Amino acid sequence: MTLKKSYELLENADPWACIASKLMLSIRVVSAIYRKHLKKHNVTMSQLSLLMVIGKHKFLPQNEIGKLLKLERSTVTRDLKRMIEKGYFIKKYDKTRPVIYITDKGADYVELIIPDWKAATEEAKSKLGTDGEQALNLVLNNLMR
Repeated sequence: MTLKKSYELLENADPWACIASKLMLSIRVVSAIYRKHLKKHNVTMSQLSLLMVIGKHKFLPQNEIGKLLKLERSTVTRDLKRMIEKGYFIKKYDKTRPVIYITDKGADYVELIIPDWKAATEEAKSKLGTDGEQALNLVLNNLMR
């Protein structure tokens, strides 16, 4: 079926000029690299981010995790729930706020994943090249201001 009328705005719009589209396409390409390397660990990138960030800090207040990682509260809550059930984290209460602690099981799991995460990072860096990695750092710094 063909269109019955002209859509000037649509016809003149360039979807490749859209910043969000470019970033989303970049995310899909890089995410595929990480999924390939991390597939055997059955971990998502948001779960790995939680493991690594909380692991580096040893513990974090739950409300700080989403802020640090720029993740939606519902994503943090969902992923933490699953990972607490697996024994990677424990939740304790400091006064009135929940604090998330990594367990030895969680730290062991991250240690197992890191070599494949590094391989994925190296593959992504090789595709980006030095200029691309520097450009990505610049873009991220500009967006985080």
